[in-house]
Amino acid sequence: MKTLLLKALSLLTGASKSVLEFIIPILKHSTANILKALLPIAVEVVSSLVDSSASGDEKRKIAGERIKQAALKEGMDASTRAVNLAIELALSRIGK
Repeated sequence: MKTLLLKALSLLTGASKSVLEFIIPILKHSTANILKALLPIAVEVVSSLVDSSASGDEKRKIAGERIKQAALKEGMDASTRAVNLAIELALSRIGK
């Protein structure tokens, strides 16, 4: 399965299999570290918005903005994808 995935990524990105084998673990580690740092922030932010009268979409937007701001204060430049994943994990953690 891993070989098939590497071949597909190689075809899609034009990168060689050896380059992808080198980069993928780094990306996994980096993403895991960012999420590890973002999750406590996301849980706090999402928890603070649970009882808000805002719609779900509005809450998600507010949470994303607050998490990004907090991440920047901590010296992290978190991608929108990482922030969105942190929001989903926070929702799962608080049971919503």
